[in-house]
Amino acid sequence: MRTFIISDIHGDNEAFRKALKHVSLKKDDLLILLGDYIDRGFDSKGVLDTIMLLIQHDFNLICLRGNHEQMLLDAIADKSQISKWFINGGDATLSSFLTSSIEKIPYKYIELINSFRHYYLHADYIFVHAALNMKAKDPFEDTETMLWSRTQEDFIDYEWLGDRKIIHGHNPTSKDDILNSIAHEKIICIDNGVFLKRIGFGNICILELENLNAQFIS
Repeated sequence: MRTFIISDIHGDNEAFRKALKHVSLKKDDLLILLGDYIDRGFDSKGVLDTIMLLIQHDFNLICLRGNHEQMLLDAIADKSQISKWFINGGDATLSSFLTSSIEKIPYKYIELINSFRHYYLHADYIFVHAALNMKAKDPFEDTETMLWSRTQEDFIDYEWLGDRKIIHGHNPTSKDDILNSIAHEKIICIDNGVFLKRIGFGNICILELENLNAQFIS
């Protein structure tokens, strides 16, 4: 069994599918997705459809929740939060559903997003979307940090972490910096800012865990 990790797809279903095809994903592989499937890109619905298709065909899939999924859920629960979601690309998500009303997103998509977990433990790795508060009494209860923090350095406790490594997304990071962190660091961000059109960015990074081989797909 191989293990692949992808983060921050942001509505780029074409690159997402290309990445899965590139590694010839099989049903006995494990695919870990670190959140932010929606917003900014033009095909958020397509990304969620691809995830549903993988689940329906019995692929081995772990989906974490990102802050963009949380913003959508918050906007559904409290309409005053819709403007915050729109500022962060939520309007593109609604467009992918061919609607201008959040209430017209089919319930199966909301149900899917609600099912996404906040963290995942696998082998000697901890997977979160954004960061982990290792200084909290129970780091796995601080979901705010897992979804939103851009300052993992403020929360590092290497004694608590031990021999484990953290793999996360959320912070657009250059290709060179991703490769350097994979080779040398215990905190690894694999978000290459798929929506950023500048040198060193603009790809989906798919990381094969067993050999720490990162490939960049656009």
